[in-house]
Amino acid sequence: MAPYNFFGRFFSLVLLGFFSMGLISCGRKAPPVPLGTLRPQPISDLGFRVTEKGIELKWSVPVRNIDGSPLTWIKGFRLYRARVAAENACETCPPEFEKPVWIPFGAKPSVGQTITYEDRTVRPGVIYTYMVITDKGWLCTSDSSNLISVAWHVPPGVPGNLSYRLSDQGIRLFWTKPNTWADGTPLDQKVFYRVYRSKQGFGTWKLVSDSREDTEFVDLTAKRGCEYLYAVSAAITFHGTLIEGNRTGTVHVLFRDIISPSRPQGLTADFSRAGVELLWQENFEHDLAGYHVYRKDQNGIIYRLDHIPVRVSRFLDRTRLRPGTYVYWVTALDRADPPNESPPSKPVTVTITP
Repeated sequence: MAPYNFFGRFFSLVLLGFFSMGLISCGRKAPPVPLGTLRPQPISDLGFRVTEKGIELKWSVPVRNIDGSPLTWIKGFRLYRARVAAENACETCPPEFEKPVWIPFGAKPSVGQTITYEDRTVRPGVIYTYMVITDKGWLCTSDSSNLISVAWHVPPGVPGNLSYRLSDQGIRLFWTKPNTWADGTPLDQKVFYRVYRSKQGFGTWKLVSDSREDTEFVDLTAKRGCEYLYAVSAAITFHGTLIEGNRTGTVHVLFRDIISPSRPQGLTADFSRAGVELLWQENFEHDLAGYHVYRKDQNGIIYRLDHIPVRVSRFLDRTRLRPGTYVYWVTALDRADPPNESPPSKPVTVTITP
């Protein structure tokens, strides 16, 4: 009976094989697909953000298979986590992952989609390692994503009183140190600060200062005439992990020119029948817009004698002046918007007699 069974089974398998080949060969022929090329491309941008309550993980949804063809369906994602006490951490040891968390997707992916998942089961003093695998269904999964390791700690609170002042060097920012951690407990550790800047209308934020320990910063790279938004966050480093708190509200800064021209020099006055003629030395600033001419009468009333800035270093006051003593001075203006006005020149006095 044994030989009969063996050859009978062999004959059945041969028939099944020919039948299967016949089924496969039906229809239009196509190039053979290498084994494994229809698996999803692995995720490469797994990132994290430490929050008050846990670790927020984020990654982009893959849209293509390994061979570059479009990925038409994703069943879900498997999120793996390993944990070890910080004092027992071993950089060369492979992580021992726990049972994965299933994150359902059940759709065709599209470009630009992201997945966000917050792990709220974390504890201080523990280092967590994460990776993600894409599950296409039908026992078809991607390779593992990039690994990230995070040591969790409650982030610092938000700095206060963010303000600014324009200076000759740039935009000077000021803020105050947070008094608590993000969970409201007293802050008992030294923090450093990260300063962010966004150009008005662009919406993207740039880190312009990474690890300041004092509560002020001068942005020397800002360009005059541009509008910026600024925000500041407090941070610490905990077992190699950047723990960054929430940012402050933004301040809006128009970085205009605030450097005024130098004061005009050599002002003289000469009274004649035509009026009071004023002469002074010309300013040589490249952005000089002109001059304002002022007169103060014996009653202490001050008049600006020009309607628009005087373009030359000469002015004739044709006003019919009553007898008395009058004081004149001149200022220079630049082309800023609004213009910057220089300190007044050294005044000159003119006495009108009957």
